[in-house]
Amino acid sequence: MSQTVVRGYSLVSQQIREKIRRGDLSVPETNLSRDEKGWFRETGLEQRIQPSSFEPTLGTQAFVLDIEQQSVFGVGTHQTVYRALLQLPRRQRPEVDITGGFEMKIGFNYLLSLNERVTLRKDEHLESSPKSSSGRLLPIVRMLADYSPSFDECHYQHAQGVPLQTWLLVQPTAFNLIVHPGLTLNQLKFSVGKDVSLTQSELMAELSKNPLLQIKGEQGRLRPASPIVIDDGMQISLDLTGEHTSGIVALRARRNPEPIDMSRVKFYDAEDFFEPVELKDGKIKLHGGERYLLASRGVLTIPAHLNAKLRRHYGTGIRGTWDEAGFIDNGFRGDLVFEGSFNEAGGVTLEARDARPVSCLEFFRVAETPDKVYGKGIGSNYQGQLGPRVSKHFRSFDYTHAARNYRKLNRDVLTHDAKVLTRFRSTREGFEPLRPDVAQELIEEIEQKGFFHSRYDCEEDQQALQILPYALIFGKHDRIFTYVRASNIQDYGESRLFGKYSIGLGGHIIRKDGPAFVNACLTREVTQEEVSIRGKLSRFHLAGTLMAYDTPVDKVHFGLVYTAHLDGNILLKESSITSCGMRPLSEIVRQQEKFETWSRKLIPFLPDLSRRH
Repeated sequence: MSQTVVRGYSLVSQQIREKIRRGDLSVPETNLSRDEKGWFRETGLEQRIQPSSFEPTLGTQAFVLDIEQQSVFGVGTHQTVYRALLQLPRRQRPEVDITGGFEMKIGFNYLLSLNERVTLRKDEHLESSPKSSSGRLLPIVRMLADYSPSFDECHYQHAQGVPLQTWLLVQPTAFNLIVHPGLTLNQLKFSVGKDVSLTQSELMAELSKNPLLQIKGEQGRLRPASPIVIDDGMQISLDLTGEHTSGIVALRARRNPEPIDMSRVKFYDAEDFFEPVELKDGKIKLHGGERYLLASRGVLTIPAHLNAKLRRHYGTGIRGTWDEAGFIDNGFRGDLVFEGSFNEAGGVTLEARDARPVSCLEFFRVAETPDKVYGKGIGSNYQGQLGPRVSKHFRSFDYTHAARNYRKLNRDVLTHDAKVLTRFRSTREGFEPLRPDVAQELIEEIEQKGFFHSRYDCEEDQQALQILPYALIFGKHDRIFTYVRASNIQDYGESRLFGKYSIGLGGHIIRKDGPAFVNACLTREVTQEEVSIRGKLSRFHLAGTLMAYDTPVDKVHFGLVYTAHLDGNILLKESSITSCGMRPLSEIVRQQEKFETWSRKLIPFLPDLSRRH
């Protein structure tokens, strides 16, 4: 007589609620009364109950662990986490107060208590994973539980029927993080019995009914991904096309000392903490020691009767870590985000058409459909996410804006210490003339001690100003060359100049301008790139410096105002200029409101500058 095999299953929202009601998942004293749906009336608690997981909260006990001379802190099968902690010398476990917010710094390990205690009954198993929001800040977050020798999991065999205190072992790796009591950094997933995950044949049968993974086609239409490789789970690869994220295929964590307060939402500028990475010649280089956010090739759709987990390591793919937030709840739909770091010697180069698997999705069955599913209806943050999306702590990453700026600005330009440059001026802003001896001293200072920055990185940096030679070309009969910039972003990137009149020609100083950087830049920008000179142009003369604070872009530039005289004509060369010509100074004075900022600040000085040369 055959015996019926009872398959294991994941607990879902209503079953997690029942564990709380029974006291097997103890929470700080709170209102456990139900509404008409059977949900807890206290919103804060109910929001932490996800379709197939629960979010515990940080308590008030926290310790800094100095364990450099030992293996990573862990717990034996016969002791509590706190007892294991006490076995460290006192100086290696100073307790810290996080009640008003505490900054966890890169390079240190922290042990943080959780408010919830968990009791496991026969055949129950507990797993932990960082939440998506904390995982995308790239710390290493591991759960410890009393009597459990493992990280991130606990089996009923270790302590059946005993309330277990849970803790988090946290190590920031990319950003310093500020934590507070009551924050949620991880998720707990409960399962009962064995064989909770779908077998290969069960997963194949599921795929025949539900397109778990789809590829975006023309006009955003989705089609089932093909081929899908099932090998102890469903293989998944990276999207290296950037087709739907303006060519950006990854975000690389910047080294930013500003701490991120994990209690703040949509507070930080994502580009201050992440740098966009684009394909170059159809390839991307990922460097060892760097941390990245990347996205999956394909849209994942999890039906209500399943949940999933992304493998943190995958042996047949690229060596490294692919996941710091692996649970995927019932009802999720969107691209997957990978939190990646790599162990390959020398990094790894991938091609856009490269479909090698980087991780694997394991799917889990449930005994009953959850009474809530992932999505906007329960306040989920990442439903429908596209590309390597940052966490909820940041304002949305504007891929189009970032890609345009990155392509336009990703080149090295000459900069210098703002404090040094402003010593050559006696006023804060506007045009200021220079004596010849001081002008020579300034040029020597810039060319000998200036340094190069990526313009993308210094576009908001008021401490390292970008040097910008700005040439005024005067003609006969009190005239000056003027022009209008194009209003097409593809022709010219400086939107602040669209449709505006200008009287100065010039641009940033680049590496190939050296060693006589300033004069070489003027020659390149004026006589080789912007316009075509017809006639005799005099030598450029440094007349003074210019600074403005009207716009954010003005604030990061230091102008070197040059003058020259032309006996001849100027013709258009760059598509960024739509019209040009010599215009009387008197006409410019009358219409100065039509001119961009630097031109307007120079207009009152034009009669004197035209005679001084």
